[in-house]
Amino acid sequence: FDGVLPLHGVRMMQLSSSFAVWRRRFLTAVLVCAGSVQTAEWPQCQEQSTVLRHNGRHGIFVDLVPVGAKEGCWQNDCTKTDKFVCPSPAECAAACAQVDICRFWTYEPGIVKCFMRSSDEGREANPEFVSGTRDCLPPNAHVAAGKRRVAVPFAQAALWAAELPALRPCDGGIGAAGCENPYAAMAVWRYAVNNLRLIVASLPESEKQQHASTLQYIQQIAGDVANFYRQPTGETFQVAVTNAVAVFQALSGWLRSAPAVEMEIEAAAAPAAAMVPVPVPNADGASPAEWRAQLADGREMPMLGFGTWQLMGQQAYDATLAALEAGYRHIDTAQAYGNEREVGLAIRDSGVPREELYLVTKISDPAEFTVLEARLDEQLRALGTHYLDLYMLHSPGDQAAREVAWRSMESLQERGKVRSLGVSNFGINELQELLQFAKVKPVYVQNKFSIYAPGEQGVGTISLLPFAREHNIQVMGYSVINPWPLMLPPMDDPHVRAIAARCGRSTSQVLHRWALQLGVAVIPKSGTPQRIRENARLFDFELSALDMRLLSGIVALSESSAGAGFPPWADDPYGIMKLA
Repeated sequence: FDGVLPLHGVRMMQLSSSFAVWRRRFLTAVLVCAGSVQTAEWPQCQEQSTVLRHNGRHGIFVDLVPVGAKEGCWQNDCTKTDKFVCPSPAECAAACAQVDICRFWTYEPGIVKCFMRSSDEGREANPEFVSGTRDCLPPNAHVAAGKRRVAVPFAQAALWAAELPALRPCDGGIGAAGCENPYAAMAVWRYAVNNLRLIVASLPESEKQQHASTLQYIQQIAGDVANFYRQPTGETFQVAVTNAVAVFQALSGWLRSAPAVEMEIEAAAAPAAAMVPVPVPNADGASPAEWRAQLADGREMPMLGFGTWQLMGQQAYDATLAALEAGYRHIDTAQAYGNEREVGLAIRDSGVPREELYLVTKISDPAEFTVLEARLDEQLRALGTHYLDLYMLHSPGDQAAREVAWRSMESLQERGKVRSLGVSNFGINELQELLQFAKVKPVYVQNKFSIYAPGEQGVGTISLLPFAREHNIQVMGYSVINPWPLMLPPMDDPHVRAIAARCGRSTSQVLHRWALQLGVAVIPKSGTPQRIRENARLFDFELSALDMRLLSGIVALSESSAGAGFPPWADDPYGIMKLA
């Protein structure tokens, strides 16, 4: 493009149109979305004289160009095919292992062609074929090891964040009409600028030198954003926003057509201590209640529950009933939600026996912490039950009232009205204080958990996850897909959308599965039966180790500023913390 950037405090410079050369370089890559592959001994694991027929149902029809498909594809289109010319069964197995929905492969030596299948149905004896599973890999083809190439959509993410409609009221500065949360607005700009910094960091040195003036502008706005976090004033906010708006407007044409940046990332690198994946069931037809965690008090809790926040009246009833029909057995509500009666009626009308349910609610009003038992009795009547599987404080409240409330909860547990005790919206400091005086320790903490805020509403220098593991407290994540209390909507993030596209899943499923694979329970909420059923399907696929790293690394991409990588406990697969 040609343009001039009128930056505050920076002299105007003409930008070269040759900068658009880079955008014509399109790089492709593919990642595994099926987790670690257990290698069987080769070649004994293959089945000689076996063919897996298509039967019109089990071809996968995806883009196989990134795994080497060049010819022999369906209708000569290797971007939508389930077969291609391949040198050997070994290469066929390795290709299958790099495609999420490929579970089995069939190879025909006579025409050197590989066929990929989602199922082993249609199995027939045929001496002209050899078949195997995605786990049947040759030596040195363990797909979970070593560096992998991945196309990372930095340009899309940068432009998406910079053009977010929720950001616009704050373009006029702090105090402008509609600018209710300037800190959240600046967090969006930080995310946009960090993605932009990583685009230009990937350029060859010759192009960096050629476009030095443009890089100076980008460095300037990165410094402006960092300066706001050092000195958060109306003036530093206005300078950062005004300059960022000017840069992104000038670069918007290039960003719209810029390709993804191809990176080589260590797939099996040791994850940061705060983000250690755990084994999670992965089987077709798994029910929402199948995976259960054993809490520190010995009781079991389904790791996937149904949340009812913001569901009111008839919608709360209908949605809870739909969730129970879809197989959910963990139901979460609260005093503040104002829907305990409707939830209770849906449970009654569902016909699901009470003993099969895991029913959770909260006392939300700190003013009632001192009369907690009376409040609980009203909640039990509304829910139509004589006990709760888990009861929690919805917020810390003040210290004195918190201790009174906890003593009441301990007494209620002893008398059988409540089986397990937990808390919500507690940070590490509040948890430490509670652990010091509690006779019955909390076994559960329900906090905000998203790719931008994994564990607390505000990201801190210490991660909640290792602290919770150390003290045997199960973490439950709420609002995994909700932008609250910030502005960035996780489901629309181009980084998340790219992973979801590779996996053939919705962004909601990917985000909730990510949390589960970190050992965090989840309570997705929806008032739509289709979405309720969709969110129930979290145990029939798996995110790869690399996709887990990419998702867990977004918090560093979101929280780091120029010269200040943050948070210190985060994984950094994108390399944002290494930038000056």
